[in-house]
Amino acid sequence: MQHFPQTAHYLYLGFALFALLASACLPVRAGELPPNTIPNGLGMQVKTSEIDQLEPVVATGVRFIRRGFYWDQIEKEKGVYDFTQYDALMDWADAKGIRVIGCLFNNNKLHEDDKKGGIQTEAGRQGFAAWAAALAVHYKGRNIYWEIWNEPNVQTFWRKGKHNSKEFADEYSALVNAVAPAMVKADPDCFVMAGSVSNYWAPVYEWTENCFKSGVLQSGIRAWSVHPYGVSTPEEHAEGGGGGHKKMRELMRKYNDGKELPLITSERGFSVSKTKEGWSGGSKERAREFQAWHFLRQYLIDQMTDVRVTIWYEWAGKGDMPFGFVNTDGTPRPVYKACQNLVKVMSGYDFVERVKTDNALDYLLTFKNAKGEKMLVAWTTAGPKGKPDQTKDHEIELPAEMQGATKAIDYLGAETPIEKKEGKAVLLLQGGPKYVAY
Repeated sequence: MQHFPQTAHYLYLGFALFALLASACLPVRAGELPPNTIPNGLGMQVKTSEIDQLEPVVATGVRFIRRGFYWDQIEKEKGVYDFTQYDALMDWADAKGIRVIGCLFNNNKLHEDDKKGGIQTEAGRQGFAAWAAALAVHYKGRNIYWEIWNEPNVQTFWRKGKHNSKEFADEYSALVNAVAPAMVKADPDCFVMAGSVSNYWAPVYEWTENCFKSGVLQSGIRAWSVHPYGVSTPEEHAEGGGGGHKKMRELMRKYNDGKELPLITSERGFSVSKTKEGWSGGSKERAREFQAWHFLRQYLIDQMTDVRVTIWYEWAGKGDMPFGFVNTDGTPRPVYKACQNLVKVMSGYDFVERVKTDNALDYLLTFKNAKGEKMLVAWTTAGPKGKPDQTKDHEIELPAEMQGATKAIDYLGAETPIEKKEGKAVLLLQGGPKYVAY
């Protein structure tokens, strides 16, 4: 098999998808999120080293990319900003209609040289805020959404210390409360978000609450972003891990006069090999199949819970690329085809409701497009903390209004006829979502 960049079949599909998306996606004013219509909020994490692979990324059908904007790479001389390497990215993104989440990251010894990591000093905060404001001005009116830092609640990306500590929350809140107002003053229409919170478990909610107590929700940010690792299945993103998306929204309402900011999943992926986070377990032989299941279910659960953007981690990465859409030799994994199939089948559809069933592990989600056409997306799960190969395939009788359906499309695009048993249309539920027009 040829490497992906030379695979004509996938490139052809990419061009076809681009044409489809160009007609389906509505223009959005600066400072606004796009409507939560498939695939407007679907995105991909890319690394600096992967900028030459962006055409294959677009061919998946995603509409967002997320990448780091590094302070020390732009301000190498105090007060002088060189945006050259990022200008090329933004010119490409604008030409393709791709929106960018620019993650503002890294410290700069020109302003803070305490060698601790993160930002702890007033000089560091003011220098970071001035740089961020310069970015807001330079990219005014572009398809860019700014995110302040990456996973500031953990020492991996902040500094040595205790994960989710009040000290981390206080330091990060001070940064947000300096940066967000500076960016909004520089460009009142710019879209700034904060959070980028790693994992869904109890200490994370305590860290988040400490940030909210410090006024970050009133700083000028327009969304709160999360990285919902720490749970085994995408379905647990909604309410698992001690709270999930539901808990985040409760905290926002508590500290923001009963109002919520949009919630964004700015990073989450499922690995094809055992990793500290993002490994769903199960058979190694089927790991790539399971990854495709989880990619789709993650996005669909976010649609169900009105999460406005979902960024998959990641395009490729380093080493054996456990989270990637492609293998080490560049060939696409099943998740790649699953993404293209989702975009092909579901473009233009909005979530309507989850159909109630007798089995809480079954997910029957209904969608509708502007033409009034309806689509069912259905799958089953192994339950919270369950391994994917513990999923129990079983048949269900389709609801009455769907009895006229004639075919199902599986997660990779294969079509099968809807069977009739005792005069009733039935559908085999599996871990991979199926699409049924009705």
